[in-house]
Amino acid sequence: MSHITNTHSSLSASATDEGSSTLRSLNRDWAVLCESARAGDAVAHWSDEHLPFEGAHTPQDVVDRITGLFRRGAWEQHDQAMLFLLRRVQESGSDRDLAWCTAARVMLPKAVSMAKTQQRDGIRWDDIVSSMFSALFEVVGTYPLERRPRGVFANIAMDTLVLAQKTLAADYDNRSVLQEIGDTLLPLAGDRTAALLPSGGPDPATQAQLADCLVRAVELEIVSRDEPELSSDDPRAELLSLVVWAVDIQALKISDAQRIASYYLDSSATPDRTPRTRRSMGSEGARLRQRASRAVRPLRQAALQARQSAA
Repeated sequence: MSHITNTHSSLSASATDEGSSTLRSLNRDWAVLCESARAGDAVAHWSDEHLPFEGAHTPQDVVDRITGLFRRGAWEQHDQAMLFLLRRVQESGSDRDLAWCTAARVMLPKAVSMAKTQQRDGIRWDDIVSSMFSALFEVVGTYPLERRPRGVFANIAMDTLVLAQKTLAADYDNRSVLQEIGDTLLPLAGDRTAALLPSGGPDPATQAQLADCLVRAVELEIVSRDEPELSSDDPRAELLSLVVWAVDIQALKISDAQRIASYYLDSSATPDRTPRTRRSMGSEGARLRQRASRAVRPLRQAALQARQSAA
């Protein structure tokens, strides 16, 4: 595969904030890593072993050297520098995690640029960013060194985009289905067998219903005992009431309710807190998405049956 020729745009995209708490978190972690004495020692060894890194003192120095090779079009040297890091990622040495983070950091501006092309209605920007970075870390960790030793930057970028698109496609479909299910079941809010919560401002009755919903969810082990309290404007409330209702009418297994909740539920009442739906978990994240997708199917069927019964 040939190198991507849009050198300037692929490397000058901002990697600072972009309105994403994921990026802010990554940048904070990177800043701490670059100040680490242990990381500095590892980079010193790299500079002795690989000529392009000569004189580097921090992980950011290594990123700057590799980025400079890219900008100059020094493709062979760029490939060798990336392969130097990728080999350490796939080994068990003490610098494995550092090499992993550094290689991913080289690709960060490109990942941000690719994330921008995937924006669509119904999915938060931060979720798109997270999916892109989850894919990036997985691709970096599993790169086929011997089979694809050339065009490393372009190969990682393309593999990351393909994996992220698959993730987002499944994620987008599942979120749409959940919203459709919720809309379908809202007319049943007055039914004593339905736990769906009425809309409107908070009042004692609603707060009691929220508390009952959370207690029931804890009993079913859909959420942990330290799950924060629900509020009337909390999106967790609708999700929990939906899956608890589906379990209570035996339309959904408890295990499936747990999978849906663990994937879609944000357990934090803090807006900037990283939700459980945006985890950088690589292949484990992909397995969680697949299990969530399978768990949504019986819920969709329950909504269809409920609609037919109400007609």
